[in-house]
Amino acid sequence: VFDLYGVGQRQAFSTPNLLRELNLKVCKLSTGDSLDMSSQDETSITANDATIKDMEGAAVAYVADLFKVPALFVKAVTDLVDGDKPTAEEFMQNLVAVTAALEQSVSQVIDFINGKRFSEL
Repeated sequence: VFDLYGVGQRQAFSTPNLLRELNLKVCKLSTGDSLDMSSQDETSITANDATIKDMEGAAVAYVADLFKVPALFVKAVTDLVDGDKPTAEEFMQNLVAVTAALEQSVSQVIDFINGKRFSEL
């Protein structure tokens, strides 16, 4: 049953100018209900060619798609799957630096997209 309702893909719109101008990376987002990486999460991520896992993005993308509203995600990674520290410890250790980097990136993204059409992104 999970595969029928818990797996899906949303079409992303292209933002080549934004990516190039701000030197950002694009990746496929997956979702999960915890910071930890279960074997089921890892299998699903690999099978769907995803790069990162978060707990909010899929829900936001789903609702945006329902209402035909474009969504742009700017993510920062706090913990690595193959890190040598427990997930919660690595998360807390990286949270301040990642938050600062995300704040800067989001500000740059807003400045870049302000006043532009989708085709200019």
